[in-house]
Amino acid sequence: MKKHLLLSHLVLLTTYLLISASPVSASASFTDIEEHWAYDEINYLTDQELLNGYPDGTFRPSRSITRAEASKVIADQLGLKSTKSSAFPDTSGHWAESYINAIAERDIIIGFEDGEFKPNHTLRRSELAVILTRAYQLEGSSSSTFSDLSTNHWAFSHVSALLANHITTGYEDGTFRPSRDVSRAEFSSFLARIMDDRFKIDSDNNEQMIPVLMYHSLSKNPADWSSVTISPDKFYEEMLYLKALGMTTISSQQLIDAKNGKAELPENPVMVTFDDGYRNNYQYAYPVLEKLDMQAVISIIGWSVGRTTDLGEELDITPHFTWEEAKEMVDSGHVDIQSHSFNLHNPGTSDSYAKGTLPLEGETTEEHAERFKKDTIKIHQLIEENLGYEPELFTYPYGVYNQTTESVLKELGYQATLTTRSGISDLNNGLFRMKRINSPDDLPSYELMDKIVPEGVHVPFRTVPTREARIAKLEDYLDIK
Repeated sequence: MKKHLLLSHLVLLTTYLLISASPVSASASFTDIEEHWAYDEINYLTDQELLNGYPDGTFRPSRSITRAEASKVIADQLGLKSTKSSAFPDTSGHWAESYINAIAERDIIIGFEDGEFKPNHTLRRSELAVILTRAYQLEGSSSSTFSDLSTNHWAFSHVSALLANHITTGYEDGTFRPSRDVSRAEFSSFLARIMDDRFKIDSDNNEQMIPVLMYHSLSKNPADWSSVTISPDKFYEEMLYLKALGMTTISSQQLIDAKNGKAELPENPVMVTFDDGYRNNYQYAYPVLEKLDMQAVISIIGWSVGRTTDLGEELDITPHFTWEEAKEMVDSGHVDIQSHSFNLHNPGTSDSYAKGTLPLEGETTEEHAERFKKDTIKIHQLIEENLGYEPELFTYPYGVYNQTTESVLKELGYQATLTTRSGISDLNNGLFRMKRINSPDDLPSYELMDKIVPEGVHVPFRTVPTREARIAKLEDYLDIK
């Protein structure tokens, strides 16, 4: 399927955008970007409170950004912290010392051969390519090349990854200009493209788009229907639509094998996923998958497997399927059970009924990594013990993650991660931080199909007034009794 970032007085002035006590952050107040090519990207980052303007109401998009400034923005965006002493002799006491340490500890950015970091040096485009690919673990390569960047250049693979991920296309003359300073506008555009697919550059490269549908719970009670709970009939209708549109459901193993070059994906692949492991998945979704000979990935929370009782007055537990039921589904070949943490299903950074995937208040990076690692190993072992295989896909609780969690999962051998970011992922860009398409109760099934089929593909029966009637039409079309 195809489609779909002088001296003391000047240094202090240029860093005002990051450390001012009274920053100018409202994008509408900038007087010098209204007609600028990076207007939208600059607005996006200032709205995210990652960059600020200057006291005179300007943004100064052509001004170069320093290594210290870039370090702060990246550390802030990824939620990285450090309490260690300075890693470089020339950053001790520097305003960005803690930010530099935070990303240096993770090898996102390194110093120079003389051991210094040179925080006030301007950042070059080649350096930015390396920083971004390391910080966001961008994978892939492009067949496109630049006339001024040989394959022997130290940053070649990183620039190629930016190309593959639609972050840059270089200049109109076919150059990348790796030694050129990075302007604030360029930095803004590169980072915005990584953070939000709306800003990515259109490409003519061959894409292998993998739609991933996201479900949670199924209920026959209309009072339960919401953004995460739908009726069994709606799920059945959507599975019928997938078959009618010639789409083939795939397992996580098929996805991983295709990425690793071990197998080809079927034409028009789609992945159906459920989060949490509710028993209604076993009751309602599993029979549909059997009937239609389809597959789904269910990511489970370890502690809740088989749980049917409430946890006091604060937490009302929807029943979850048992290990025996999970084994039955796996053995059928229609369900693929994967990891959703053992006990990290918490959207925030507080220590409540579950510790989340993000760092807790006061938790160091090392402590966070160790906590996340222990929890992941626990669910990993439970799946292996009860189902007979090691999981290789991790679905982030509430879709939240950072550099630390990604690194830990790769260390443990995971091959893919799923988020709650909306969109469709390109297999060429890797399997980490994959986007998904949610199916809320108020979204008609044919409109869900519009989100995942190539542009121009007709979704049938959209004028049929009721779900019951559409299901009958689809069953008749597919000759399903």
